[in-house]
Amino acid sequence: MTFLCAAYHKSNNINGMKKSTLAGLLLAGLLFQTGLSYADLPDLGEVADVSMSLADEARIGRDAMRAMRQEGSVSDDPEMSRYINNLGSVLSSGAPHPDLTFTFFVVNDANINAFAMPGGYIGVNKGLILATQSEGELASVLGHEMAHISQRHLARMRAQGAPNQLLLLGTLVAAALAAHSHNADAAMGTISAGVGLSIANQLSFSRDFEREADRVGMQYLAAGGFDVRSMPEFFQRLQRSERLNGGDAYAFLRTHPVTVERISEAENRAQNAPVRMRADSTEYLLVREKIRSQDMEPAAAIKFYQNALAHGLYLNQGAQWYGLARAQMDRHELPAAARSLAQARRLLPADPMLFALDAEMARKQQDGSRALAVYRAGRASFPDNPALVQGEIELLIQSGARAQAMAEILQRQAVTPDDPVLFRLQASIYVDSDKLRYHAALGNALYFEQMYEAALEQYQLASQAKGDDFYLRSSIEARTRELQKRLADDKGNDNKVGVMQ
Repeated sequence: MTFLCAAYHKSNNINGMKKSTLAGLLLAGLLFQTGLSYADLPDLGEVADVSMSLADEARIGRDAMRAMRQEGSVSDDPEMSRYINNLGSVLSSGAPHPDLTFTFFVVNDANINAFAMPGGYIGVNKGLILATQSEGELASVLGHEMAHISQRHLARMRAQGAPNQLLLLGTLVAAALAAHSHNADAAMGTISAGVGLSIANQLSFSRDFEREADRVGMQYLAAGGFDVRSMPEFFQRLQRSERLNGGDAYAFLRTHPVTVERISEAENRAQNAPVRMRADSTEYLLVREKIRSQDMEPAAAIKFYQNALAHGLYLNQGAQWYGLARAQMDRHELPAAARSLAQARRLLPADPMLFALDAEMARKQQDGSRALAVYRAGRASFPDNPALVQGEIELLIQSGARAQAMAEILQRQAVTPDDPVLFRLQASIYVDSDKLRYHAALGNALYFEQMYEAALEQYQLASQAKGDDFYLRSSIEARTRELQKRLADDKGNDNKVGVMQ
């Protein structure tokens, strides 16, 4: 079951290509002292809570995430995930509702699209990130989606009498989950498009809600230290692109019309705001090129980057060299890739993504010692970077240094005890030697990914495995009881909300 707010969708390909691109990291800013304050937010009253509680929304959003993860729609790239969540964290630092929790994720889709789901989940398609021309534009999309959540548009729309679409969306996700489990009868028909794209196109907000999301989204932009003019600028570029493509309304423009009125309202709100000259973060620039290079054939990507560098067609020269290095590595032109990466490092400030690419090249050359040295050099400057941590642990496991890998995992778990990636790495160490700890670790990974039914199955398998670890068995029993109760409560609450599962 699920609900999604489709916010930005367009099936157009940027730069004439069907590809994807994501964006970079930034540092916290201050809420600017102008008329764009949170004082003019509407009083939501009790209508939203009566229609659907925050707990109900969390369950719906969690089930939607489960469907998208099972389908493979959610990117598991640690660099992209870290970036988009860091960007969202900057924007939410000045949220009008500090009790709200947002979870941002990258969607493996080249369409220009972003959407908000109940429970604070916000998905951003790779194509949307590639379509942006600045980090401020990307931030404006996230701010708009965050506003849909903070203003409780789902619950308010349901209170206004729109439950039928929610039922339709619940059926869609239920069908996707059934299809994933190979239950053809329960799937209720064929789902021809991906879950993320299908859901995102099902439900549109009213124009009043869209204007409110624009207004509150600009306040998020201001709180994050971005120029609020980024929002109307991005709207205008979408509108111009739609016209250049023959006026055939894309899904975003059908469900969320970028009207002259809407752009004018955004421009008027921005008039009294200070101009903020904020440079794009290095990670925004590098993540875009990582997505671009991955979504093109290596030979085509090399030609693209060489042409861009020759004619100055880029946002940042160093990022282009990074993209070229990735493309050359993928084509096994490793000496050329090393030279391109050196150019990128000459032009860019130190960044964990540069260390990660250098280590990846060394691994492709079967030089484990140099790769390990690069990971450790990177972690000396960026000790908590997930990609570097994960890469080093994977390399230790592959080289047979399992005790050292486990020590690294336990050290990181002391800092981030809810990181599912660490538990999956832990499970890979135990897979052939200790079924109790293997199933327990995999269950923990699924638990923190909120895949509760799958987690329960792993805990049950762990309880049946041999082993004398009393503490571990006690924790498994406690987690099993918790999940059994949670799943039973969720089923009852889902029926109460009236959404199919």
